[in-house]
Parts: sequence; structure tokens; C-alpha cells
Amino acid sequence: MTRGTEFWSEYIVHIPTPEAFGDKAKEKAELLADVRYLLLVGSLMRPRRLAKLAEEKFGLRHVGTYFNIAEDYEICDREYCVEVVDLGLESGEKMAIVSHGIGGSGAEIVIKEMRSLIHWSTAYLGRDESKVQVRCVGRSGTRGTIGDVPYGTVGISTVSYNDDFDVAVPNPELNQLVVECAQKLDIPYALGPGASTNYFWFGQGRHVPNEGYIPTHIVNERAQRAQDKLWHFVERGVVFLEMEDYTVHAVCHELGIASASVGCVIARRFDYKKGEFIIDYDTSAKAKAELLPAQAIITAFIEHAKRFHAAK
Repeated sequence: MTRGTEFWSEYIVHIPTPEAFGDKAKEKAELLADVRYLLLVGSLMRPRRLAKLAEEKFGLRHVGTYFNIAEDYEICDREYCVEVVDLGLESGEKMAIVSHGIGGSGAEIVIKEMRSLIHWSTAYLGRDESKVQVRCVGRSGTRGTIGDVPYGTVGISTVSYNDDFDVAVPNPELNQLVVECAQKLDIPYALGPGASTNYFWFGQGRHVPNEGYIPTHIVNERAQRAQDKLWHFVERGVVFLEMEDYTVHAVCHELGIASASVGCVIARRFDYKKGEFIIDYDTSAKAKAELLPAQAIITAFIEHAKRFHAAK
């Protein structure tokens, strides 16, 4: 069913519509109209870096910037930067690489508003938007582990919990594609359950110091609560810790979009040899392997598009 720009405008609040760019509106709409795959990242800088990676590693074409806060801060002051890459297929699909900031709420906004913007742009150009469908969402980032997973390993979530242990699952076919692509690219990977906590410090077992005097027993209770949080995750068999996977899978399931979440392990919260919780971070793993998850996802998107058209 064709709904038109007026309908979709109701669902676009944070990311600017093409009309916000004035005489560049048609150009901006053309960037988004053929997007069928969304690659989500946290950092504002990563969309541009990944667009460059797509060109250098896979020979794809970076077709343009839809929105970059550094250049368009007068249009929108939010953290959502959007780069668009042509996947190099005869069918003409594009991939949008979008930053979502930190936390599930940003990821939800990006998925729902980018989907609406793609429909909006198609209708604005006078094309039939009734057949438009975002097929896949992949989240690429970094994560911690409370499992026995080496630094620099690409963690692929098989199921995601939130703080209340509600469950959201990735699309099994897309997940399998990501695994196959990681194998082809010789990327070290590990599969396992993940937990997406709302709280970076408390939710991942980090205990912060006091500003003034607090009785010792209260300090100990606070530290124990932080540890108990992690023990609950360990008891459920959780391997990975991050902040967005659950939301990505839950929102995509609601919208009928296939999803997968992949992140490079750069932090450790549990020492299996000592049997105790730790706070450890490997900056070299981040520097060397931060972009590895995106390589697996981009390759999976291309293969997914090929299979999609072959099945028609």
C-alpha cells in the first residue's frame, strides 16, 4: 500500500527529512530510496570510516553522505550520521551506515526512522513505495565478555537478554550468513548468548568511588549489588555484554526485518582462572579489530541480496 510522504513524516522526528536540506532535497532522497540494508554503529566517526573500508576492502562505491553532524549541525544537532554505499549489484541495492550513539533508545530511533525515511524518499521521488522493504539490519561494534573468549574475537550473538532477562533473537538465516562470511574472510569469531544492559557502569559490574564519607557497610552493599548483577548473567550462560543488541533484535522482529549483531571483544569482566570478576580492557584489540565485525556484515548483506533475487 502506498502511503506517501505525509504519512511517513509522522514517524520521522530525530533524523532530518530530505526537505530539510532545501535545494538538495531531491539529491538526498535519491541517496536513500534504494537503501535496503542498514549497518548500525555506535560512534559518530565510524560511518565514514566504514564507507571507506567498503571501498578499499570490497571495491564498493561510497555514493554519498545523507547526514553528518559536523557539516549539517544547523539542520540537526543529534548524533545520527548517515553514509550510503552501493552494494555493487545489478539490482541496485544500497546500504546505509548509520550511527546510533550509546544505548538501546538510540538504536530504536535509527531503525524506525531510517525505515520511514526510505519510504518517505521513495514517495517523494514519485516512485511506488508500496514494495519498499528494509530487508536486514546488522549492528557492528565492540563488546565485553564474561566468557572465555580471546580479545579481538568477533562475537556473534545467538540470543540477547535485557536487564529483566526478556529474550530477543537474531534472524537465524542472517546469523548463519554472517558466520559463513566470517569464515571466508578468516575472521576469528565466537557464538554465544549476550546481555544488553541499560547501565554501562552498574550493569557491567563497574563499581565507582564515593565523593564523600559513606559507611563501610553501605559501600560493601553497593559493590555486592554490582557483582550480583554479573553473577545473574553468568548463571544464565551469558557470554557477551553490550548495550544495544536486545533492542535491535526486538525492534526488527516487530517490523519483520532480519537482524544480526556482531561485536569485537575488547573488554573482560570475568577471570575464569581466578574465578572472580575483573575490569580489564585491551586497547590494542580495539585498534586492530574494531572494523572486523562490519566486514562480516557487509559481506553477508551482499550475499543476502544475491540470494533474495535468485529466489524470486
